[in-house]
Amino acid sequence: MKISQISVFLDNRKGRLFEVCDLLGKNKINVRALIVAEAEDFGVLRMVVNDAQAALDLLKANSFV
Repeated sequence: MKISQISVFLDNRKGRLFEVCDLLGKNKINVRALIVAEAEDFGVLRMVVNDAQAALDLLKANSFV
């Protein structure tokens, strides 16, 4: 079984993680696992989702890096 991981760069501000999860949820993309590595000004969200390509396209379309 092949598993794809998506990494998303997030600025470190209140509500930013919610924005990603809310966007995915509203588009019926389920997060199966996630981890956040953070620094003072930013974080990197790493996720495994049920449809990696759809999530990647959706995040890019909504200006997530």
